[in-house]
Amino acid sequence: MKHLQHVRGKWVVRVTVPDDLREIVGKRELVHYDLPPDVKARERKAIAVINSFYATIDEARVILDSRRPTLSTAAKAHYRAELQRDDQARAIKSTRHPEFERYSRSVYANKLRLLVAGRVEGDEAEALIGFAVDDLKAKGLAPDAKRSELLRLLAEVQLEALNVFAERDDGKIKVSAPTLPALIEPDREPHETTSRVNGTGATLSQVLTAFHKERAAGGSSLSAKTISEHKTAVRMFEEFMGGEVRITGVRKQDIVAYKQALLETPVRAAQRFPGLTLPQAITANKKRAVPFETLDPKTINVKWLSHLSSLLTWALKNCFIDTNPAKGVKVDTGKDEHDEPSRVNFDPADLRRIFGDAIFANPKTYGTRQWALLVALYTGARSSSEIARIKLADIYEEDGVPVIYLSGASKNKHSKRLVPIHRDLIDLGLIDYAKALRERGEVLLFPDWQPEDKINRWFLRTFLPCVGINDSRKVFHSFRHTLKTALVRSGCPRDVSDNITGHKDQSVAADYIHEAPVKRMAEALNMVNSDLPIPGLNLDHPADSTD
Repeated sequence: MKHLQHVRGKWVVRVTVPDDLREIVGKRELVHYDLPPDVKARERKAIAVINSFYATIDEARVILDSRRPTLSTAAKAHYRAELQRDDQARAIKSTRHPEFERYSRSVYANKLRLLVAGRVEGDEAEALIGFAVDDLKAKGLAPDAKRSELLRLLAEVQLEALNVFAERDDGKIKVSAPTLPALIEPDREPHETTSRVNGTGATLSQVLTAFHKERAAGGSSLSAKTISEHKTAVRMFEEFMGGEVRITGVRKQDIVAYKQALLETPVRAAQRFPGLTLPQAITANKKRAVPFETLDPKTINVKWLSHLSSLLTWALKNCFIDTNPAKGVKVDTGKDEHDEPSRVNFDPADLRRIFGDAIFANPKTYGTRQWALLVALYTGARSSSEIARIKLADIYEEDGVPVIYLSGASKNKHSKRLVPIHRDLIDLGLIDYAKALRERGEVLLFPDWQPEDKINRWFLRTFLPCVGINDSRKVFHSFRHTLKTALVRSGCPRDVSDNITGHKDQSVAADYIHEAPVKRMAEALNMVNSDLPIPGLNLDHPADSTD
């Protein structure tokens, strides 16, 4: 691999900095030592390092280009110099001859106009305005352009200056503004080479650590996925800001600018552009012949901006800052309460397609996939934040009612709850399945849910298309909507329904002290009858008989 060398027993990445960029970069060579000894790991790390080095060189070139004089900067420099020279001349008491000066300026102006029209060249052009080109070059302000082009441009600038001199001679207090495009062109904004962050106190990363520690100490620690997303959100924002961020230095305009940058950020930027920061990845993606798709506005709102705002809200409550600069900042998607819901429940035809599939033919062979879908349908529990974390020790009887205690749920303070096990799940063998897992030494009901969201992705990307369900609004979470809808249709009271699905504050102690909640939940849940074509499921329960 180019730039990868083996030096004195260590693998090193070395990239030489071009001569004209060394002053900006501050080094003759960019070097990274101690790459991993494993070949594949070393190559992955080397690619990221090389990408980072080349991005640094590209940024240095942008800085260098931003410092190079342009025709506009040269024109403005000469115009300012001429006005300053005229100011100095008028400040000196001397024997001036206004009429002669007017005449000489008129003659000079006529010759300059001929130069601009291309009718004066060579030595005569040099005699008229060559001094200005030489002066700019001596000061390092001359752009990289043909001398003849500079002579014509500066002749036009000189005409603008002569017009100002004439107005001053006439006693005009406020002289005319220049009209030459090169003189009114906006100045380029200087390329920022350092972090834009000011302020003192704790950094965002330090506040995030304190936030996570407090949640853990309070007994409501966040999931590993959420913690990882929080760290990623802070990293992305710090990369956008150009370095470590002091929380008191974060301004609302920074958050707004960050939001705009996220709209240009490619999906999976860290994987597609290893070693590059968020701004570098955006630039690299734009250079591609076919750029990768960028982040979805909904993802920006509900994940990256939301995580950042949550952290700043906690910082506000704990006196790190006086206001939350991220409050209210989100991508305007143009949607309101009249839009169609993004998630809907499965209708009876959908459920027949799902549970009538061949994978449900024999309950004795059910594994994680089958039980995960059935548990989702009959409990309304959330997928990765609840179902994936069900412990075998949390499946037991409470007041004679088989229950699942969602002890690992982390969605919100209401999510930890007892959910009665529907009799259909018992008939299909869920209790026996859990017992077999205990005997194998397992801890979780779904020990092979990992890697993260494995079941969700299989269900969405593979299973649903196979059974002919292609509505993007119908996903794993639709099981939760399905149960909520079924509970309403069965006449279940709102408070009981909320207890079952975790939409109401419910302490575990309340379930232990009072018999009514668990038993009422079980009765309500079992009122939701299944018409699913699942082999082995006995739909004629004794409790339903009228004999």
